[in-house]
Order: sequence, then structure tokens, then C-alpha cells
Amino acid sequence: MTMRNLLYALVLALVFVLPISKAQAQNETDQITISLLTCTPGQELYSLFGHSAIRVQDPSKKMDVVFNFGTFNFNTPNFYLKFCRGKLKYMLSVNYYKDFKASYKREQRGIVEQELKLSQESKQKLLKALWENYRPENRYYTYDFLFNNCSTLIRDAMEQKIEGQVEFEKFGEPTQKTFWNLLDVYLKPSPWIYTGIHLILGMPCDIVATPYQYQFLPDNMLAAFDHALITQNGEKDKFVTKKQELIEETAVYKPTPWYIHPLFVFALITFIGLLLTLRSLKTKKRLVLLDVIVFGSSSLLGWLILFMWFLTDHQATGPNLNILWALPIHLPLLYSLLKKNRSSWVKPYFKYHSIFILLVIAFWALIPQDLPYTILPFVVLILIRSIYHATRS
Repeated sequence: MTMRNLLYALVLALVFVLPISKAQAQNETDQITISLLTCTPGQELYSLFGHSAIRVQDPSKKMDVVFNFGTFNFNTPNFYLKFCRGKLKYMLSVNYYKDFKASYKREQRGIVEQELKLSQESKQKLLKALWENYRPENRYYTYDFLFNNCSTLIRDAMEQKIEGQVEFEKFGEPTQKTFWNLLDVYLKPSPWIYTGIHLILGMPCDIVATPYQYQFLPDNMLAAFDHALITQNGEKDKFVTKKQELIEETAVYKPTPWYIHPLFVFALITFIGLLLTLRSLKTKKRLVLLDVIVFGSSSLLGWLILFMWFLTDHQATGPNLNILWALPIHLPLLYSLLKKNRSSWVKPYFKYHSIFILLVIAFWALIPQDLPYTILPFVVLILIRSIYHATRS
């Protein structure tokens, strides 16, 4: 009788208890919501293009956390060298939502939330993948500005780690926009950053991007998710079920005053350089300091371009046609240029260099790279000093 009663109790458990436990687990999964968070741009370089993150809410566990792929450790040994060489490892971090929200509120930046339509299986699979990715041995990755950043990693996880298929084809039409066209929307309000990035990044940014590639920018991924469809269990539906503004952007961005705009600053430097050059033609005085500034700084930039082009892992820093006017060769030649009794080759060298720089300026808009217009006055100054040395007796 004892054995019979035990078997009877076991059957009852299989028939009643296990389905109830399974239903409870399903109800817990149903309560979980997974959202895409899109944060508005900030004024600092690292925040200039906005940010994306994943929010996970699980009321049954009183959990509300944010998975953030855009973090790195400032205490990394040789941090700046690794950053410049493209070898700095970014990582996935997990923060409490309240802390994440508070930090953006302090910066007066906005947050938009898009709740995603995911099946129970998709939620479980995605959460498992996120926590697995957060393990210390898995959380680090090689960051790439255009193709592997805080936005694209989220999109890729959505496509690869959930049940069903996400379609982004409904987002936009091919508009022949290059990566520069997309970036300049964020760069133009900060002309000095615009100038610096256009000097360092090269021809890969002149490639025409596909609408799918637009999503390397958080705002574009937000728009793509708005138009995305998901097919689950044979049914196709909108990927975003709910959209809301969690924080309104309140920061006021003041435009750069005209008198410190790089175009004006470089134009002023060129005008002063022209006046000094014209005066030196009469006084026969050599302008050693001016030549050090003009040819020294442009040459140093040329060496930096070569470093970023050939000695880093960045995909967008080379080829870089700014090297056409920022010639590295001027740095080792500077000594010969500044000697009182110049070498015989200096005059003919600058004769041909003047012709070359003149052609670069004339065809500036036709060069197959979007060179920064703000630096053009300084290139004119290089031409002025080059003509001076080509005609100096």
C-alpha cells in the first residue's frame, strides 16, 4: 500500500504540479519587458552622436537594468595609446536603470524608449545571451566606429539571438548618402570637432552607406526600429509595440561664435601670414617662426595621418587624402629651409610644390574625399609661403 500511494502521489504531481510550475514560469517571462533606449547627443566628443542601450524589466525579480555596450575602462594601462591605435577594448556593462536615467538627466540629455514585441522564447534566449556576454571573459570587444559600436551590437543581437526574423528593409530608401553625410549632421554644430575628425578620418567615410548601415548612429537605429517588422510563430507584426519619451532633452547648445570659428581663425592666421610675407619682401627679413608654424604643424599632421593610416587598427583612418597638403616630408626638410645659405635644391623644390598645392586648392571640391572646408585658408597660407621660397633669391 505504501508503494502504491507513493506512485499515486507521483502521478498527481506530474499531472497537476508540473503544469502549474510551467505556467508560473511562463507568467514570469510574460512580465519581462525588453526595450531599446536611445539617448540624445551630448556636447562631449564621446557623446556627440548619441547612445543606445537595452533595458530589461522583470517585476517578478524586482529587476530593472540596462545593458550598455558603450563603456570602457579609463584605468586601462596605456589608455591613450591603445585608444589612438584602435586597440582599446570596449565592454558590456550592466547598470541599474535608475542610475542610468539619473546620469542622463544630469547631462540634460533625453532618452526615448521603444518596447519590443518578443515572444517568451525570444526573451529567454536574448536574456541568456546578454548575461552570457556579460561574463568577465566575454564582455570585452574590439570597437569600430562605423561597423561595431554600441548601436550595431544591439541590432546584431536582436537579429541573431531571438526566435523569428527581424526585417529592416522597410526603413527608408537608398538616398546615396555617404558616411560623411550622416556624420556631418552631428559634426557641423561643433566646427572644431568637425575639423579634427575630417582631418583624421579618411576615404572609407566617403563610401555610400546603405540604409541598413545607417544604424551605426543611434538616432537612425531608432528610426529603423520604428519601421521594423518581426515574424514570430508564423505571424508578422511591428517590432516596436510602445514608444515613449522617458526624459526630455533640456540642454541648450550655443552655436560657436564667429570669432572663434575655425574658418575665421585660420583665415585670420592666413591674412596675418600674407601681410608678414609682403613686408618681408621689402625688408628682406626671414620669417623663421612663421615657416616653423606653417610647415612644421602641417608636417606633424602629415605624420599623424600616416600613423593613423598604417599603424592602427581603425578601419576609417586610411587612405586619407589630407596627406596631399599636409606633407610629412617638410619636417625633416625644415632645417635646410631655415638655413641662411640655402641648399640649391630648395628653390626648385618649392617651385614644383607651389604648383602642386595650387592644383590641390583648385580641385579641393573634386578630390574623392570630403576634406574639411575650415582648413582651406591654412592651405592657402602654405601656398603663400611656398611661393615665397620659390621666388626668393
